[in-house]
Amino acid sequence: MIGSIALLAALLATTPPPRPRTQPPSEEPEIEWDLHGIEIPELDFSQLRTELRALEKLRHLDLPGLRLLARRDEDPDGEDEDADASDAGRDRVKRERDRRTRERERQSHEEERQAREEERRSREEERRSREQERRSRERDRWRSRFDSDDVASGEEPSARATGKDGAASLAVKGPVTFRLRAQSGEVEVVPSDKPRIALSIDGVPVTGQVQILQFGDRVEVELNGRRQLRRGRLRVELPKGSNVDFDSTSGDISVQNVGGDVRVRTMSGDVKVQGARNADVESVSGDATVSATGPRLRLHLVSGTALATTADPAVQLAFESASGNLEWTGVCAKGCHLSAQTVSGDIKLQPDPARSSFELSYSSHSGDLRDELKLDVKRAPKRKHGMGGWLEAVYGRGEGVIECDAFSGDLVVRKK
Repeated sequence: MIGSIALLAALLATTPPPRPRTQPPSEEPEIEWDLHGIEIPELDFSQLRTELRALEKLRHLDLPGLRLLARRDEDPDGEDEDADASDAGRDRVKRERDRRTRERERQSHEEERQAREEERRSREEERRSREQERRSRERDRWRSRFDSDDVASGEEPSARATGKDGAASLAVKGPVTFRLRAQSGEVEVVPSDKPRIALSIDGVPVTGQVQILQFGDRVEVELNGRRQLRRGRLRVELPKGSNVDFDSTSGDISVQNVGGDVRVRTMSGDVKVQGARNADVESVSGDATVSATGPRLRLHLVSGTALATTADPAVQLAFESASGNLEWTGVCAKGCHLSAQTVSGDIKLQPDPARSSFELSYSSHSGDLRDELKLDVKRAPKRKHGMGGWLEAVYGRGEGVIECDAFSGDLVVRKK
């Protein structure tokens, strides 16, 4: 059977199709066949389909029609499967397109994050560079100030007291402004109930005279022919209410309950001021402990820690630092303005809860707030960890103002 069908298929494939014959015109009418009532038997082509599939495997015969017939016989639902395959392909393409879109968005977010991080690093590096330049300028300024002796200033003193063995005293009418420059060493300033200035120096041999020079309300000291303390320990007694103006390279100073204004400029010395009226302290790398009874307090530290205590409820406190910390205790009420700015230091505030009333604002990039006073927060960043924004809060009636800015430092509001 297979052989006969193969032979028949070969003949069909090689025999050219017959040319259509032209029907001669005829006047005879066309015959109409009436097939009504004639039964057409059902034909079984299963064997033929089997043979067609077998023929389709004969690769040396070009039988596209037979191949198509055999394929449709094998898969009668092929068109539906092709449609399903097409839909599945489109779904795959859509999913791949969505995946690529999400990947591009993720890469875009990552690039933005890296750009922000790079910008932050650039700002931090710029800040460090500026800080190094500032420190270098400060050192040069201090060196230039202390390299000269400044004895022959051309100004004649209105009064003078000379002593020996490292001690001298000068009678005055009342409070004065005591000015001293120190390259190193230690200076202690204490109050006196008498209207006089007394000083003594130890820890270093004094080969020359010790003089106290008065220029109006200003008083200076001359040691061994120089208007500065090179080394040793100097103790000074001043009338109550006197002011102190102190410059130092690496010397430490302590001013205890003199009661006047205190101004200190030091590069690496420690500063301790107790009971001053107003205070203005600048230090590059030293620590400062200051208590003031008046309304003005300024603390400018590059590094180190500032411990500040104020008594005036309308205090005007300004703190600036690169990496230093601030710890403040006092009252902030009507008229108060406390400003604290630091890059990487922490700010710790301990206001008197019974007498204080203020508005608080805190801005930070990565710092945190620890509130022990139960502030009434009006505005807070959305981030759960780290500020990354700006916070506003109120305590009491909100009469004073506290402003804190710490790039990476924390703010702690303690309960006294």
